[in-house]
Amino acid sequence: MKTTFHQTLLSLGYRHELRKVFQDFLTLCLCAFAQNPLTGKSHYEDEYLSIIARYEQEREIFPTLLACLITEMTEQQGSGSGNDVLGSFYEQHLYRKGVAQFFTPYPVCLFMANCVAPEHETPQHVLDPCCGAGRMLVAHAQTFGTHHVYYGIDIDVVCVQMTVLNLFLNGIFGAEVMCADALNPDDFVVSYYTSMIPFGIFRITEKEKSPLWNRNRVRVMKEIQVSKPPVQNVIGTQLCMF
Repeated sequence: MKTTFHQTLLSLGYRHELRKVFQDFLTLCLCAFAQNPLTGKSHYEDEYLSIIARYEQEREIFPTLLACLITEMTEQQGSGSGNDVLGSFYEQHLYRKGVAQFFTPYPVCLFMANCVAPEHETPQHVLDPCCGAGRMLVAHAQTFGTHHVYYGIDIDVVCVQMTVLNLFLNGIFGAEVMCADALNPDDFVVSYYTSMIPFGIFRITEKEKSPLWNRNRVRVMKEIQVSKPPVQNVIGTQLCMF
């Protein structure tokens, strides 16, 4: 019987804390997808080696995990339930109770994507300011095409990493996902963007160099000027053009 992504990852939970294993897997994937063509190594090689060193006896499981992830996402692509394998695992085993952390079911994501259909075929900038695992963005891209520019923001760095991996593995390039409070125009922790050339996922560590941070800051400041409440009371649309 074929071993699934869920089964393989849970097997590591017997020796290590499961949430840490999951985040380490996400970070290892991001490092692996950031290869420097001049050196043949990751741009974040030192970070990769420091993480994998913690799993001396299980390091071969991580390539297996990535293979399982890609295989299951490919098999589920185009299905009515979507192919968010990462988000499904997170929901079942890791989501934070009591902090209003909910992932929208994929059929609802498809419905909401159709509610904000682009007005014309030219590329639009599409934002999900609380992106979770990126289902809403993937649903919009699969409905209206990957030529639009997709942005996601989440306050949880694990959600940010899931989203950027989901976008990348679904062939959505030119996207950016930022860890920040979407309602605070100056907040910024880290950001990742997907790229076709050079191929990979790359990290932005300075907010001034982030196109998403600059765009979101303008968006939030406009909302504040229009509505006048304190910034924490400004509520943005779940999926919007900006």
